[in-house]
Amino acid sequence: MIIVVEVKNDILGNDEFWRGPADRVSEIRNIPARRLAELVSTDGLPRKSGMWHVRKLEA
Repeated sequence: MIIVVEVKNDILGNDEFWRGPADRVSEIRNIPARRLAELVSTDGLPRKSGMWHVRKLEA
């Protein structure tokens, strides 16, 4: 499973922050983004918190 972490913000813009396999989410240095990625890697449901949007892609 591939995890995609995106930033969606009016000031910073919309961009992909991180993409990688579920077993490497510990590499994400931003704590809120990493926590959401951990949750998505557990159950596969998309999550968002503030400007952070995390989803899964099937590999």
